[in-house]
Amino acid sequence: MVRIYNILTTLFGESKQGYFDKSCSQYQFNSPWATEDNNGVPDGKFNLEVSMSMGKYHEWVTDKGGNLSRLIKRFGGQEFLQEYYSIIKDLKESRYYNIGLFADDGSSILSEASQIKLPETFKKIDLSTCRKQKLVDFLKSRCITQEIIDQYNIGYTAWEDPDRKFSNRIIIPSYDSVGDLNYFVGRSFDDKDKRPKYCNCKADKEEIVLHENLIQWNSTIYLVEGALDCLHYRNTISLLGKTLKKSSEVFRKLYEKANANIVICLDGDTTIDEVKRLYNVLNVGRLRGRIQYIRMGTNECPYKDFSEINENKGRNGLIDVFKTAKKFSEIELIF
Repeated sequence: MVRIYNILTTLFGESKQGYFDKSCSQYQFNSPWATEDNNGVPDGKFNLEVSMSMGKYHEWVTDKGGNLSRLIKRFGGQEFLQEYYSIIKDLKESRYYNIGLFADDGSSILSEASQIKLPETFKKIDLSTCRKQKLVDFLKSRCITQEIIDQYNIGYTAWEDPDRKFSNRIIIPSYDSVGDLNYFVGRSFDDKDKRPKYCNCKADKEEIVLHENLIQWNSTIYLVEGALDCLHYRNTISLLGKTLKKSSEVFRKLYEKANANIVICLDGDTTIDEVKRLYNVLNVGRLRGRIQYIRMGTNECPYKDFSEINENKGRNGLIDVFKTAKKFSEIELIF
């Protein structure tokens, strides 16, 4: 159990008790949610209570609670989660420890992860042999080359796919830091398709970093909205929207791992207030002073997104746009 305690202290700091005591079954830690809200500084109130005997947690201010595996995954990611699974396995096999009360084996999270599978008829695209002309025309119009397809393992599905919402779509998979599938996005390529253009898998987008396996944390990172936008330039993360929560995996990884500038590149229909809101979320702690933004849809950059820039100006056009990145002054962020 001391191994579990050590995971918790690594993630949340020392407990209120101050050390591991085998006779103690309840420990109090500083709430990680309060720490996030306080720009990374613990509040010293120890509102996160962990039952070591049951593998459960409860946060008294937000009333969050559940299996310890979910808490560890949320704030420690796959690396700490796998270590936790290893500990539970060892405990179950030990003749010297009664794990009868321990209610958490991580099965709920494992079952969620196993449900993220590409559609049954998924097939990687090969432009040299693909007979779906509308698909080929769409990819050509978006400047998506075979090189991009190979890099991102982009495929498509048949009309006959059992999951009808993903049938006859381009499928853009995403893989985590160890190469496991963690998300995928479906995009229609037929103008006559009356369904919504985009369709995402059921996984929680707040718990993943899209294309994490391709991110170089020591280089400049670009944040965009759409799933197609991030295909056109290296080190680009799609937020799948305009907002970013401090509770999200993207924020956590950026805060912990990003060592260069982070450039916000939201679509041209984004208001200046929305850009400032995202800027303020990121411009904290060790990231402060390294956040920049680019305004799309302006005289300086008259395109709506990365895809449109690439379609009109190519890679050199993207590089020219990057040169327009700038920072907000403290006064600008107030008003």
